[in-house]
Amino acid sequence: MSSTPSSEPELGAVGNVYYFVDRLEAAVDWYAGRLGREPVQRGGALVAFEIGGTRLTLHEVDELNAGGPAGVAAYWTVPDVDALVADWVAHGAVAHRGPRTVFTGERLCQLLDPFGNLFCVRQVAS
Repeated sequence: MSSTPSSEPELGAVGNVYYFVDRLEAAVDWYAGRLGREPVQRGGALVAFEIGGTRLTLHEVDELNAGGPAGVAAYWTVPDVDALVADWVAHGAVAHRGPRTVFTGERLCQLLDPFGNLFCVRQVAS
């Protein structure tokens, strides 16, 4: 079996990032406060926010997905990593990795939200 695709896959930008949480309403309240916006969609076990053209969907944990960091880190672009980190840490998040400036000149930080999920932010190199 070949590891090279037969043609270039038609992939677009990331459209939706799911965070699995054990306390959905608490997570909705926390993220609404941190993001400064209300959800754009609610339905059953999920609630979605719109962030710069990408959805952040909070979903209740279930038998298929648990919460917490698990090897994938999607970075949201922000104008000031340090300001966001200071605010989120003051509201219960924990700086997990960083903030730090990497070799590309980007400033990065991985935060753990109060529900155990990894929320990553990046500031474009100046």
